[in-house]
Amino acid sequence: MTTAPSGSVVVGVDQSAGARAALEWAAAEAQRRAAALRIACSWNSLDHELPEDYQQLMQEPAQQATAGFLSETATELRARYPDLDIGTVTMAETPAEGLIALAGAADLLVVGRRGLNTLLTVLLGSVSQQVVAHSPVPVVVVPETPAPAAPEAPVVVGVAREVTEPLAFAFAEAELRGAPLIAVRSWALANPYVVASPEAVTEIEADEDRELRSLVDVVHRRHPSVEVGTRVEFATAEAALIEAAKGAGLVVLGRHRRHMRYGLPLGRVPHRVLHLSDLPVVVVPN
Repeated sequence: MTTAPSGSVVVGVDQSAGARAALEWAAAEAQRRAAALRIACSWNSLDHELPEDYQQLMQEPAQQATAGFLSETATELRARYPDLDIGTVTMAETPAEGLIALAGAADLLVVGRRGLNTLLTVLLGSVSQQVVAHSPVPVVVVPETPAPAAPEAPVVVGVAREVTEPLAFAFAEAELRGAPLIAVRSWALANPYVVASPEAVTEIEADEDRELRSLVDVVHRRHPSVEVGTRVEFATAEAALIEAAKGAGLVVLGRHRRHMRYGLPLGRVPHRVLHLSDLPVVVVPN
């Protein structure tokens, strides 16, 4: 498979409501960036291989149906975005494999997220989770029904120690949108059963704030027009981000992928934020 054009926005679609939300977000973002948009869909959604005779029998109709769906989707979108360079890609790989390969030269990969299950928790979906964990470029996960946000709503970014990639992305995005940026850092006691004195709490928060501002200042110099605010919270990182993102337009954080044989392919923070946020969330490789 060839990769998408350099600097483009790639969006993975199917016929779900979450994919439709992702497509709408991706088109608006591509227009904002004056970038090409590539709409991709896989005709091969099987997780296992069929006997060769069955593969040959199913391949052509599946390819034709996928190509027809993509053509209709692109035609409808071109009517609303006549100046946007819109192309389609029919992928033979499974959705996650195809999107990761396609996104190699792109600036951004966009996927949808499912709705709520019966326990009122969101379903990230296996494709979205695989793409977020392994994509070489930033991935935007768009909820099925994103919370309403003004175009100039703040961009909220979680800032971990000695990690600047999410900050760089967030500053560039805030500048593009003409929006302010809110940089968030959380802290917690090493021992949750120990009560810190007010003086100790003040000292910890001052240290965290100083480190946060030093990281922010380095990137801010490259984007001096962006209005910046900082927040240091005594909370878990995911709780601090979700709270700071109320009224925001976008959440940005690092992938923090775990290099472990067992356990989640993502760190705890991006995994939980992706499941809890009602905003589009950008996960940046670092």
